[in-house]
Amino acid sequence: MGPMRSTTRACLLLFLTAAPHAFAQGAGWQTFGPALFQVGAVATGADDQTVYAAGSDFAAGQSAIFQSTNGGLAWTTVVQAAAGQFYSDILVDPGNPSTLYAGAPDNDGTTKIYRSGNTGATWLLGQTIPAYCVPSFAPGTAAGSAFVACGTRFYRTADSGQTWEEVATPFTEATRLAAGPAGILLGYGTTTIFKSTNAGDRWTPAGNAPPACPGLTALGISPENSNALVAGTGVTGVGGFQCGGIFRSADGGSTWTSGSLSGLYVSDVEFDPNVPSRVYASSSFLPGLLPPGGVYNSSDSGLTWSDLQLPLNGASQLALSPKGDLLYAATSLGVYQLAISVPPPSCTPDDVTLCLDGGRYRVRATWVTAENASGPGHAAALTGDTGDFWFFKSTNVEIIVKVLEGCVTNSRRWVFASGLTNVLVTLTVTDMKTGATRTYTNPQGTPFVPIQDTSAFPCN
Repeated sequence: MGPMRSTTRACLLLFLTAAPHAFAQGAGWQTFGPALFQVGAVATGADDQTVYAAGSDFAAGQSAIFQSTNGGLAWTTVVQAAAGQFYSDILVDPGNPSTLYAGAPDNDGTTKIYRSGNTGATWLLGQTIPAYCVPSFAPGTAAGSAFVACGTRFYRTADSGQTWEEVATPFTEATRLAAGPAGILLGYGTTTIFKSTNAGDRWTPAGNAPPACPGLTALGISPENSNALVAGTGVTGVGGFQCGGIFRSADGGSTWTSGSLSGLYVSDVEFDPNVPSRVYASSSFLPGLLPPGGVYNSSDSGLTWSDLQLPLNGASQLALSPKGDLLYAATSLGVYQLAISVPPPSCTPDDVTLCLDGGRYRVRATWVTAENASGPGHAAALTGDTGDFWFFKSTNVEIIVKVLEGCVTNSRRWVFASGLTNVLVTLTVTDMKTGATRTYTNPQGTPFVPIQDTSAFPCN
């Protein structure tokens, strides 16, 4: 038997062995439900206190989506699944957090895609996919845009899920999605990875599963470098569990090196966008098939890992709060929450980072060519408020950026940028004091449009 198929894999991720006590607390973790439901998917909202969970009671044949507005201390049911359906994935639109998506395989052989435009208060059917599969969502770069892979099928929406368009792909195995900077979208099956830089219009081969354990189960893209990947693997065969663990790639999946986490069936990988070198991973457990797992973290981009001591033997999915101070794990006994110690934010200048206005503003750039080559912009400071980025040669400046204080004029801080390029560019400016972020995108094939944002950040 080769690597697990996605539908089998999803069931394994849901059926995890729990600690002896129904709501065990320990090692900083705590859970308050949703009671009696095995949670297979978890997603965070616009603030650190809003979290959603998809849970199922398989014995009773019930499935529902739950919401908490106080960090998981109390849960309410926002929608109950129709008979024969179970919710298996949730996406919160990062550009409009009141828009939610949920996918539900149905016993009638189809898969339903639902949407909500009011943080889960009401739900509508957006698309029926004529295949039974475990859907995998990914956000688009614009508010209202999203993607879903379902087996070898791929759909996208640009109107918050009201309509979906199916797009042809070269996928030959059940595929999951991972979104990265600069509009990068990866579709990965157990053995192959495909890449798109144009919202799924075109896919190109990007790599294969790590040869040491050729069964991709999870994939994360660094928020600052689309070529830096952290992959989770897991393979079972005739003799049961064969291999699994964490691998890293610096070239978009062409080659891999192993991390220190091995001997586990990895179920999810989650980068912290606030601290890109920080990565979390979860692993599943099934008696007689998969070894005991848990939740782990790395502070060096996936090279070395430490056990976060989840008081259960496994978790199926992770979600990080927007500030990065709360980690949520989907488990067989509800959603477990762990408070993360977050150091005061600071900007450290490096090869890909400008620190402007006394270090308050962090500026990064990524680029993608028409031929699908991509990478980070290389930063060079010019003055305290100004710097530039080069992409291909250090002697060829591509973007000049300035962040300055306009508080006396209009009580705002300003962002100005100009460019000498026509490739796809994503420029991200982050206020390290408040966490606010402004993202600017120059479309592929368009001469860089000057940025003159005189209302970028408030002066308070």
